Amino acid sequence: MSKARKVNKENPVMQKLIQDAAVDVKIFKPGDVVEGVVISTNHSAVLLDVGAKSEGIITTDEFSGADEVRRLSPGDALLAIVVQAENDQGYLVLSLKRAEKERRWRDVELAYKQGVVVDVSIVEYNKGGLLVDYLGLRGFVPLSHLDRVHFADNAGKFATGNEAELKESLKVLSGKVLKVKIIEFDKEKNRLVFSEKDAAFAYSPQAKEEKLAKVVVGSTLEGIVTGIMPFGIFVDLDGIEGLVHISEIAWEKVNRPGDYYSVGMPIKVKVLGVDERERKLALSVKQLANNPWEGVEGRYPVGAKVKGKVSKVVPFGAFVTLEKGLDGLIHISEAAGPLEEGQVVEAVVTNVDAQNQKLALSMR
Repeated sequence: MSKARKVNKENPVMQKLIQDAAVDVKIFKPGDVVEGVVISTNHSAVLLDVGAKSEGIITTDEFSGADEVRRLSPGDALLAIVVQAENDQGYLVLSLKRAEKERRWRDVELAYKQGVVVDVSIVEYNKGGLLVDYLGLRGFVPLSHLDRVHFADNAGKFATGNEAELKESLKVLSGKVLKVKIIEFDKEKNRLVFSEKDAAFAYSPQAKEEKLAKVVVGSTLEGIVTGIMPFGIFVDLDGIEGLVHISEIAWEKVNRPGDYYSVGMPIKVKVLGVDERERKLALSVKQLANNPWEGVEGRYPVGAKVKGKVSKVVPFGAFVTLEKGLDGLIHISEAAGPLEEGQVVEAVVTNVDAQNQKLALSMR
């Protein structure tokens, strides 16, 4: 549907603009976007003054119906695209329908600049977020920019973690309307990104600062996992974003954070501190569990015989897991022969250094 803007023909400023446009004759080519002023309408066409040597013409089949044409009056402004530089009658042939996408992108730019909250309709889940419709344009809401309520309501389903099950669980949101803000757009790349968090007061800078001021370092909080990265896990703590670095996920060596958590899962964390520059929390999961290196000398004294499973083979030896988060090293010179990952071995403790988290073993 076209959008008309009433122009006051009595306005001397508008009269001067029209006069100036008449003097400075514009030349248009097919594909150009033009904004013109309605001169006249009839049952078959609408004539526009677009500042060219000839008027622009829009056939009435470009409108949604006769009523829309009848509502137009001389002085109304319309946005159109040039289809033909000049027809047999000498008119500049214009199209409203082809300009619809341009009008929509202009509305997007205005909403972005003004920072207004807009409504989008959820189409479906796509990897990493939701596909939505806004003014007929396809947009995207990343999972990290969704309100945590969606995860909380489906925590059990999200906990499974794989992409197919996550997509299935988010089907319940299809067709629903979200209130969001535009955070990124690129007309040329047809890219449009929204944030539900930015539209909610709970996630506003003011609310975030108020909540950060109340956070106590060392306290335990509950949140929702909103992102998995190679270097750690992003967590939403009721409007405050935090990061569990890969080194703080578990006492054992973690290679892939996604092996431990998935987006949407509930998570309990300990607050280590606040990143003053990013205004995010530094968090830990492992520090809520007992440190296996505490009291290790008492449990594994030098000379004690132990049994464990080879967790990793390296050029200089092999690491053996004695308990979760606690590995000992059998140096290649202390092995009875070649070792393989998964192999269960018996060894003797030859050295324990709890402070540096080192435990040496020997099979000789």
